[in-house]
Amino acid sequence: MTALHLHLVRCFASVAVCFLFLTGASAAQPNLIIILADDMGYSDPGCFGGEIATPSLDRLAKEGVRLARFQNGGMCVVSRASMLTGKWWPRALPEFAKTRLLSEQLHGAGYRTGLVGKWHLAGDPMDRGFDSFFGFLAGFADHFTGAPSYREGREPFTKFGADYYSTDAFTDRALSFVKGDATKPFFLYLSYQAPHNPLQAPAADIAKYRGKYSAGWQAVREARFRRQKEMGIVAASATLPEYPQNLPDWDSLSDAQRDLEDLRMAVYAAMVERMDTGIGRLVEALKQSGKADNTLILFMSDNGPDSFSVVDAAMLKKGILPGDRGSNWQSGTGAAYAHATPWRLYKISQHAGGITSGGIAWWPGATGNVGRIENSRVHMVDVLPTFLEAAGIAPRGAQAGESFLPLVKGDAWKRKSPLFFQYMDNRAIRTDEWTLAEVDGSGWELFRADAAPFETTNVAAKNPDVVATLGAQWLAWWRSESGKRDYTPESTKGSPHYKPQGDRGSGAIYVPSSMPSALSNRYPISKSP
Repeated sequence: MTALHLHLVRCFASVAVCFLFLTGASAAQPNLIIILADDMGYSDPGCFGGEIATPSLDRLAKEGVRLARFQNGGMCVVSRASMLTGKWWPRALPEFAKTRLLSEQLHGAGYRTGLVGKWHLAGDPMDRGFDSFFGFLAGFADHFTGAPSYREGREPFTKFGADYYSTDAFTDRALSFVKGDATKPFFLYLSYQAPHNPLQAPAADIAKYRGKYSAGWQAVREARFRRQKEMGIVAASATLPEYPQNLPDWDSLSDAQRDLEDLRMAVYAAMVERMDTGIGRLVEALKQSGKADNTLILFMSDNGPDSFSVVDAAMLKKGILPGDRGSNWQSGTGAAYAHATPWRLYKISQHAGGITSGGIAWWPGATGNVGRIENSRVHMVDVLPTFLEAAGIAPRGAQAGESFLPLVKGDAWKRKSPLFFQYMDNRAIRTDEWTLAEVDGSGWELFRADAAPFETTNVAAKNPDVVATLGAQWLAWWRSESGKRDYTPESTKGSPHYKPQGDRGSGAIYVPSSMPSALSNRYPISKSP
């Protein structure tokens, strides 16, 4: 090598070192993947007690760590905004356009970035630090035929063939992304729509679960709870919350009502299994390419299960069932009750059933004491600082979240500050000792976090000082984050989408729809053993 060549090599090396220092990058930066399910219940995966076949998620849990108290904002937009900004949602949404998102900070530090699936936030993801995007901008789309908001990059996407199914398409695009340029670390945000409405899945997948839910919601919930005890997710001495006052007993339903409820849950289960299959394909591709050990995957759901059923009548009038093309069925309160095991309430509520995800962190090259269950309180707002710390990047601007990377690696970690929640007429504040929560604007309930983890025993009347102190903390947070002086619950009266959910008197009574006799053989229950 000539003196000139040696001089050039040294110059380039110096420039590279300076670049890595300035961007906070590291030669050993890990690949980072967020896999986000949409409206999935806490207990749906097998590793959280469910009967749905989820071998891929179960393997991630066995090889990683289950974050048993991973919490979210109770609503998709709220959770996604907090996850990408590191801010509480009252500030995250109005400041979204001027906040440097996780994708932008990673992209600026040399990461190759891609979004596959649902966006459901303001603006175009291609303007927010993503090199590539395939998916849709709106809140939901038909799983078979897409929607006008589908994009490939910045261009509208309309090539929905006869075999198109969103979960499979998103998996295929994710695989293409991770197999791309190997000279850079990558950040993949894989935002599945499953199992969000419309409840749709290939008929063969639905057939596998048809009839498996004929014993009813309570039977499913109790079976899941038993498995959760066996796994150590809940205490062996724990008891389930009281049966909801707004949910009829399964035995009181007609055969036609039970049949349609079974179909709802069968389609939902098929959607979860199909997503799990895709996740397995992604993990296998990482292992085959040698990238697995240096890849951190965080899996969770954006909120709890959907308890609503606002379009049943319209669907039945058109002769459309759950599972069909062109359908838009939701899970309904009964199915959501089973999906949320062991918690109370559902999506939108700020009680545990609405805001608790079954999180899994998987990083083969860094996770210590694999297979463990962690009960430390973790929140969507913590994802940004955690991923930036894993990448060795200093965050830009103030963050509300706290990095839980030590927890992933197997070290001791404990949240320093309370967690705050609010959406519509629901709100909460959670500390290590207490939960103060309100549903349907019906007043604060107070629970001891250790004695009543399922929020069953309301001790507000016995502890007025605690209610006053925590309530004042929540109001101070609300004023700081929202810029409003006072808090007024947002009314859901007249809303075409939502009804009161409370299970102790304030919630709307769930009336299950009936399977039309003329349609009962469209998804038959197998008679084989």
